[in-house]
Amino acid sequence: MNFSSINYARQRPWPAWFAPGLLVLLAATAWGGYRYVRAEQSLADTRSQLSNQRQVLERRAAEPAQHAPSVPKERVKSVNEAIAALNVPWPALLGAIESARPAGVALMRVEPRPKDQIVLVTAQADDMTALIGFMQKVSRTTPFVKVLPVRQEQLIDAGLSRKQATFEARWEERP
Repeated sequence: MNFSSINYARQRPWPAWFAPGLLVLLAATAWGGYRYVRAEQSLADTRSQLSNQRQVLERRAAEPAQHAPSVPKERVKSVNEAIAALNVPWPALLGAIESARPAGVALMRVEPRPKDQIVLVTAQADDMTALIGFMQKVSRTTPFVKVLPVRQEQLIDAGLSRKQATFEARWEERP
């Protein structure tokens, strides 16, 4: 027998908290491992879904794009004309024409031509000087910049003679 293998020290018992503490430590380690494995699985699933979506998008990008249906030129033209007619500054134009109209002049027709920024005005009066004065006054009223006569007529109805003039007034939009 060898004296070095003999241990004369007193053996100490394990403390009372050691076994429950060891169990708690093992449970926490197992729970952490479980959560780690679940997180890795979730990350792998997400990466797989992203990869699938990327492949779908790459396939769609490789496909030729669908063209919008063609619209007939006549329809495009009519829609653009309607939009231009809606964009006519009606309050300014009609207000200027009405403010320039003397008492003896009657407006018969106001027809816009938005593409040319022209308003065709037809008016009647007892004498031509009133109509000419009306045209001159319109030409000096904002937003109109130029007025040109188009035609003049003499109307005879039941013995009454009236003069009718048509002129075009060009307007200019100012900021």
